[in-house]
Amino acid sequence: MRTRTANRRPRSKPRLLVTGSDGLVGTNILAKLASDFDIIPCVESEWDITDRKKGEEMLGSLMPDVLLNLAAMTDVDACEDRQDLAFRVNGEAAGILADICFAKKIGMVYLSTDYVFDGKKRSPYTEEDRTNPLSVYGRSKRLGEEKVLASHTSALVVRSEWIYGHGGESFITKVVRTAREKGAVEVVDDQCGTPTYAGDLARPIAALVKAGKSGVYHVTNSGSCTWYELAQYIFSKLHMVVECKPVSSVQLNRKAKRPSYSVLDCTKMRNDINLDMRNWQEAVDEYLESNESDILFRRSPHTQ
Repeated sequence: MRTRTANRRPRSKPRLLVTGSDGLVGTNILAKLASDFDIIPCVESEWDITDRKKGEEMLGSLMPDVLLNLAAMTDVDACEDRQDLAFRVNGEAAGILADICFAKKIGMVYLSTDYVFDGKKRSPYTEEDRTNPLSVYGRSKRLGEEKVLASHTSALVVRSEWIYGHGGESFITKVVRTAREKGAVEVVDDQCGTPTYAGDLARPIAALVKAGKSGVYHVTNSGSCTWYELAQYIFSKLHMVVECKPVSSVQLNRKAKRPSYSVLDCTKMRNDINLDMRNWQEAVDEYLESNESDILFRRSPHTQ
């Protein structure tokens, strides 16, 4: 991280401080955002976002124009076992950042999730739909949304879902690794959403920030599918012969409950910044083509 002290000379580009910059989303969007912003990356080892004093120090010395908070506890099942940590990182810390940013006249963007919804609706969720999360992860992210919007009148909350990308673990890398190691996989077929390529979040986030938008926006690739349909599509594109068995959420018995339907309606984004996201199949195709060797031969993070 660059620890330069902010100066008052005119800036050619707005300064964007990104927490959690080495995570899956940050890894895929920082280079793309660099054309619009002067990026200041920050990782967890440099800044514990739950520490208000450290936040005051970092934001006071760096003085970004906008803070993009990507730091989060995203392991949905692990959140069930570590509830206090999940609420502290995903909820309370977001509120701390929003407080500081508002006081220092710094813009703020908070990345949220489709898991704030319960999945009972059977048409895409709009920003106005009532939230009702089923898991600790979903509740902690909803708390983050509430605290950010209550503390910072011009904050931007971006909800996305089913994110994958280069340089990190995702459904795609996990299902391919399991198939390669075992020759067969079981994938839920009763959860529907929109696979979203992390790199595709850069353009809408930049456009929303530059347009001065605030409040909640849904940002995903277009279309929808089940996890089972996504797995089948991936195996077909990679020419992998795999026994892919559809199972129910009940059969899979994951620790955290997921919404059965969480497709997000992105009409508000399209209308407000005149931007259409490409369909999920096109995005997956590009990702697989540019990353096929890494996906196919990625080792388990638990092996040496």
